[in-house]
Amino acid sequence: MKRKSEAEFGSEPVRKVAKDIEGKKQKMVESEAKRSKRRPWRNKVRKKAAKLAGKMRQMEQLVRNKNEFVENHSPAILSVAENKSNERKRLKRKARKMKMKLLKNGHFVNEDSRLEKLKAGRFRYINEQLYTMSSTDAMKMFQTDPDSFRIYHESFRNQVKKWPFNPVSYIIQWLKSLDLEGLVIADMGCGNAQIASALEGSNATVYSFDLVALNERVTACDMSKVPLEKKSVDIVIFCLSLMGTNLHDYIREANRILKKDGILKIIEVASRFSSVRQFVYALSKMGFTLEEKVCLHSLLYVAI
Repeated sequence: MKRKSEAEFGSEPVRKVAKDIEGKKQKMVESEAKRSKRRPWRNKVRKKAAKLAGKMRQMEQLVRNKNEFVENHSPAILSVAENKSNERKRLKRKARKMKMKLLKNGHFVNEDSRLEKLKAGRFRYINEQLYTMSSTDAMKMFQTDPDSFRIYHESFRNQVKKWPFNPVSYIIQWLKSLDLEGLVIADMGCGNAQIASALEGSNATVYSFDLVALNERVTACDMSKVPLEKKSVDIVIFCLSLMGTNLHDYIREANRILKKDGILKIIEVASRFSSVRQFVYALSKMGFTLEEKVCLHSLLYVAI
């Protein structure tokens, strides 16, 4: 077909159609503007809904992936879970056994152990007091509170049980190796008179002195002034009892009661002396001659 020119069908109809189209477009724009003004929240709601739908799709995908992984690896997962469960049970059984063992050995804190801790603290306090006061003041302290002396020696005996070396047992063994016939022994700072008890029935005479008499074998007195005659004793023993600020008075008293060629036996913690050599030198100035110095243990010395 041959195309007609605009002149053949006229320009007026064309303009009319174009105007109608333009009018419809304008109405559509106005209508859309009115709808936007009436419900401005609709776009926000649609965006939120689309966003939520996207998240839901992601979660569904994750669940599908997890299910596929479990299906493919379920035997291995079950095996690991079973191993972990067995390990937890084994550890619980072990913990129960350990708890029963500790209970059997009395390691758990109870009323008795708390009482022991209090006694240990009191022992340390009294021990510090004895090292920093004279024998006269120490005797007054224990006369005011006799029970503290008993607690002190109970704690001391418990502490000695934990030591790898018992100095009192060493002294007893040494004395028993001697000819005890007619010997007179003075145990200075005797505690509960363990040496006198060990030599009971022998032909030796043992005088036991301490600040407080724990039993009938002990004579309560200040060790710087013991109730014995001059030159009446063969052996004087200080076993962990050189305490106080007037040690020279103890040594002078030992010199007074010892016979000629008598023996002064001292066992003391090495840390008590800044120098053992200087201590021995001081003894020599007070009339004694060192015959033997023995290291009984890494913590203890004996001077004869």
